[in-house]
Amino acid sequence: MYRTLQLKVLFFLCLLFTVSCGSSAPTAIPPVTDEEFEAAVKQAHDTLNVVRQALLAPKSSYSFVGLKVRFVGAGDHEDIWTQPVDYYNGRFTVLMEEGVTLKLGLHPDRLVLVPLDDVLDWMIVEKNGKLIGAYTIRLAYEHMTPEEKEEFIKITGYVIE
Repeated sequence: MYRTLQLKVLFFLCLLFTVSCGSSAPTAIPPVTDEEFEAAVKQAHDTLNVVRQALLAPKSSYSFVGLKVRFVGAGDHEDIWTQPVDYYNGRFTVLMEEGVTLKLGLHPDRLVLVPLDDVLDWMIVEKNGKLIGAYTIRLAYEHMTPEEKEEFIKITGYVIE
């Protein structure tokens, strides 16, 4: 049940991010810019030691540790949340939580080696819903209307400070 909820949350985030970036209609809240997204990715990269430490010594308060990875193929890309299981020599081994349509064989429950350059973000969700890291999620959240924020929190159960 929890895995299904995770997948629904990830789908909702991808859908929300796609809609917020693709809208050309004037809105009160401007869409996420490339510069903002790149700054969020840089912040995630600057703090990757937190997720590496979480892999070495996970706390009992953690309910989920994730890495957002960019998969590239056929002139396009997909940004997918995965579950890291190991880190060695500049690469994460991640467990695919959902499938990737751009490359064959990247299906759920498969282990994949991911270089640091392909990592966009990381997050830790504690059992009480507190969100740690998740810089691209926080960026998308900042660009939501109050109604969207309320629905997002209702669906995910995240506590965003």
